[in-house]
Amino acid sequence: MVPTFRLFVPAVLICTALAQTPDPGTKKADADAVRIGRKDPFTDGEAKGMQALGIVAYGPLPWADGLRTDAVEQVLGESRILWLETAHFRIGCNLGTIGIPQEPDARKLVTAELQRLRGKWPKMPDRTSKLDPWLRAHLYAQRAEELYADFTTLIGHDEEKESCLGAPDKFLILLFQKRSDLARYLDRFCGKTSQLSQRHTHEKGGQYAVYIAAEADELHDEAAVHAQFRYLLLQTMQAVLRSYPYWLSVGLAHWYERQVPTNLINCGMRADEHVDGNTQHKWHSKMQARAQHEKLCIPFAEICTTPDLGYFGHVQAWSRVDYLLTLDRAKFGKFLAELKGNGSSQRQMELLDQIYGLDCEMFDKQWREWVKKTYPK
Repeated sequence: MVPTFRLFVPAVLICTALAQTPDPGTKKADADAVRIGRKDPFTDGEAKGMQALGIVAYGPLPWADGLRTDAVEQVLGESRILWLETAHFRIGCNLGTIGIPQEPDARKLVTAELQRLRGKWPKMPDRTSKLDPWLRAHLYAQRAEELYADFTTLIGHDEEKESCLGAPDKFLILLFQKRSDLARYLDRFCGKTSQLSQRHTHEKGGQYAVYIAAEADELHDEAAVHAQFRYLLLQTMQAVLRSYPYWLSVGLAHWYERQVPTNLINCGMRADEHVDGNTQHKWHSKMQARAQHEKLCIPFAEICTTPDLGYFGHVQAWSRVDYLLTLDRAKFGKFLAELKGNGSSQRQMELLDQIYGLDCEMFDKQWREWVKKTYPK
């Protein structure tokens, strides 16, 4: 009998970032806590602007484990966090002012996001060289709802029957500038000793949460924070469904994360793995080189039950998801939906055959050939 594995990404995420020279617009994001007025300058707290931007309410808000955001401010200090609530999220933003990314593709991505905000409400800027705290709060509110909409559409979730994927409350997101503030929060409200950005499930209230600090070994620019946000939030939404095997959980989260151009990678490396620090974020070329040698590729029969993938395993999990989505997005959504409640290796293989008409060996072969033809060297 094929064993059943209940595999999820650990709550604490190991993040490895390349050393980089900060661009002029981001080299000195405010290192001190954000101290800014609570009133949203873009809506002035008026219903018309709030509705246009999808804002349900501003702080104080209900928070985790029966507490309200006032309790968080009692620990971290008053007026240091901007609070807002959307249809599916309660968000706290302590991020400072930062320049938009200098890398062309990352800059283009942020500009497109700003234009979508402007399309909803004319008081939002469609172009800017600086992202101030309130603008960043709105960007992350939009990013969260867009990611939720894309994921729930992919898996065919019926929002009218069950909001927030069936979670007992809205998802929580808290974005800090300083990791010392993150550490204080985790210690007081999560019972954890850590300075790492991570996802967390509150035992008493059942809230699913994402907690991030922009400050790390190197100051993360906006693109890096955004990529990590997407990775952690996608994993959090999957965790509510409690069904996806490890490779699929991380692979899909990486697929969303890698859409943001950055040299941040959201995975650790095994002691026996050696990867050039200057190219470790170039996953297309890494996978292209790996695909040339069958022995360097983890067979599906193995990866579908492996709880510890390491760097190259994460790259291959991401690539397999990339292949399945490219092959047929609707079929991939069905594959995800049908795994709900049972992510065993046996069930994965059954669905691979039923939905895609592939057995493990054929999946391995076709995926490798696709990588060699598709990814740049």
